[in-house]
Amino acid sequence: MTAVNDVLSGASTAQSLVLDRLYKTYESRGRESFRAVRGLDLEIEPGEMVALLGPSGCGKTTTLRMIAGLETVTSGDIRIGGASVADLPARRRNIGVGFESYALYPPLSVRENLAYGLKARKAKDVRQRVDVLAERLGMTELLDLRPAGLSSGQKQRIALARALIRNPPVLLLDEPLSHLDASQRQRVRRELKVLQREFGYTTIVVTHDQLEALSLADRMAVMDGGVIRQFGTPDEIFDDPANLFVADFVGEPKINLIEGTVRAHGDRVTVQVGQSGELLTAARSAADGQRVTVGVRPQDCRTGIGAEATVLRGEIRVYENLLEFGQATVILPGTDTPITVQTAPGDHWSHGDTIRFDAHPERVYLFDPESGERLR
Repeated sequence: MTAVNDVLSGASTAQSLVLDRLYKTYESRGRESFRAVRGLDLEIEPGEMVALLGPSGCGKTTTLRMIAGLETVTSGDIRIGGASVADLPARRRNIGVGFESYALYPPLSVRENLAYGLKARKAKDVRQRVDVLAERLGMTELLDLRPAGLSSGQKQRIALARALIRNPPVLLLDEPLSHLDASQRQRVRRELKVLQREFGYTTIVVTHDQLEALSLADRMAVMDGGVIRQFGTPDEIFDDPANLFVADFVGEPKINLIEGTVRAHGDRVTVQVGQSGELLTAARSAADGQRVTVGVRPQDCRTGIGAEATVLRGEIRVYENLLEFGQATVILPGTDTPITVQTAPGDHWSHGDTIRFDAHPERVYLFDPESGERLR
């Protein structure tokens, strides 16, 4: 590993990246202006990998392009290592960018595509650096080919390698694994994390794939409508969602969201769901009788509950035995929304069975149905 580090050394020291009240507004004559990014504040530590996660159109790629210098900033600031780069052209920002659209040079071989930027900067040991990185990413056999003869997955790996080979202090990756098949995606995802750890790139990964974000990132920013709805570690985002959007967007299978009514009994707070029963919750800010949206993740559902426990009861419409666990689609009396309950391996359920379940009170989330904010 030391030899590999020696070959790929020469990177600038990883630097912090700060977005300060960043706005991007698109103007078009005769049309209403569109604000794609709305006052983004984000501080990324040197060597940290952060994922921008969100649905299409949420502003994550626009944010990445502003950092790279490919989009002008309407207002706000971008600082790398404490120095503002918002007004610098892209070529002076020393940022590595891996595009979803590949952006390869068709007349050049893969080797020449990877070496192009290094030669332009008069780097040393160009051939050896290309060989080492190609081996690490499992693409040595592609080096003498041209892009026209490659699959989309192979082109994606080359675009990723071209961004990595420069060893930039800040690395931006736009949907870096989107065109890879399942086996390639797992391999390249692991290798990307290893490389990032070894060489200390300060990295932003833009993705709509929550598995990619959860597995790669030190912290992740969940975006919606040009704003960050929550920023934290993957555990914080998954286990402690700040609002309804984050709870609904992050998690597979999706969180169960059902209407409920709060019942306060002194220090004991439950939430009633239709005619199916009640669940204990750790939330204390909701008032007795308040209508709420209840969130319970399928993984947090517990079956085999004692007869006196506070539980929900429902009828199983579909049961799937997935070997490692079971997955039941359940209809709760008095509600119209099917919910998903994950059961233990070895359990045997059938269509029409009545299932009883609860969840730990800390995992029974309550949300304001109007604002979407978490009630704690």
